[in-house]
Amino acid sequence: MALPVPQRSIGSWLIWLFAIACLPPLGLNVMVPLDAALREGLQLSPFQAQAALALYVLGLAAGQPLAGIGADRWGRRGTLAWGLALALCGSMVAAMSTGAAALLLGRLVTGLGLSVALVVPRTTLRDLCGGRSLQRGMAIISLAFALMPAIGPILGWWLLTWGGSWRVALGVVPALVALVGLVAITRHKETRPAETAAPGWEVLGVIWRLRTQRCVALGFAAISSVFFLLIAQGPSALRDSTGMDGQGIAWVLGGTYLGFLAGSAWVAGRARRTSGLAQCVRGGALAGLGALVIASCVWWPTPSTWVVGMLLYATGHGMVFPAALGVVMQAVPSQAGMASALVGMLQMGAGAVVAGCAALLPGTSTERTAAVAVLMVGAGIVTLLAAGAGPAAGNDEDLQGA
Repeated sequence: MALPVPQRSIGSWLIWLFAIACLPPLGLNVMVPLDAALREGLQLSPFQAQAALALYVLGLAAGQPLAGIGADRWGRRGTLAWGLALALCGSMVAAMSTGAAALLLGRLVTGLGLSVALVVPRTTLRDLCGGRSLQRGMAIISLAFALMPAIGPILGWWLLTWGGSWRVALGVVPALVALVGLVAITRHKETRPAETAAPGWEVLGVIWRLRTQRCVALGFAAISSVFFLLIAQGPSALRDSTGMDGQGIAWVLGGTYLGFLAGSAWVAGRARRTSGLAQCVRGGALAGLGALVIASCVWWPTPSTWVVGMLLYATGHGMVFPAALGVVMQAVPSQAGMASALVGMLQMGAGAVVAGCAALLPGTSTERTAAVAVLMVGAGIVTLLAAGAGPAAGNDEDLQGA
């Protein structure tokens, strides 16, 4: 049962939960313009540079079930504080690293710690509201995944230029984690309902057996994996196919992901009139169109083609992201932490695998990006359509007052 919280209070909570949710995508996207500087400064191989991104995403994936168990068993506040403390340690190790091993370890630990910043905001929101209000709030929190991909590369490039070192750019992560952690310890109030289950790993199996929710989670993971592919492969694909420099790449990658903002805003505005599953299918179709335009860059590699393709994909991704979370979390309100963890684990796991394995495929960076983008988005669309055939499809209308 959701807590009876006044609307003004929910608005204040949303601002705070949005701030927490900004940390994981910032930690990922600030790395985008640092590729060349890290390779030169730490003598990294291309695979090691890619691994610095993949291990961070893998940490986010692996840490979310632990964060879900902690949030449901011991509370949202304590889980958030301990996770941010771990992220602070890992991000400091990465920023001060003198070799590949320290950088990779630091990025993995940072991802593990920041996994709580993915689980706790969503879980806390589920404590405070349900139904269409939950879907709308989820869309607002998800705007963090629109703004940070837009701001992160530009911020990273500016800090690299201003500070003259990749350490300055990476140093913004522990600084912001410490700030948010201080506020969390002093101001974050516990919202865990008394009837919240104290789950173990078996809860993942319970959620997995819900056919519609399982298909939505898998479809979302497949479509979302292209987001991580573009972060990992996008800079080299843009550089090789169009000759862009680092500044241009940062602006293109950052600016096009404002499409995610438009997609999430659309879901927030339509939450009371359109079901979450319908939003997922429409977003998947738009992301598929974007993947096809990106694929055309193999033959017509112009900056405008890249921008249009990534804008379309990002807008569709921005629609699927909050809608999919709402559909899954509505089904199991008493295990909201583990429901959020399952969705996030699948998303981040798929992203880490796709980002890591794409670099090993034959062909140019543009060809690899195009082929994997079309394959993964296509698989996601098929899975979302399968979710619509399930017996529980569309029943989130009945949970408006949950």
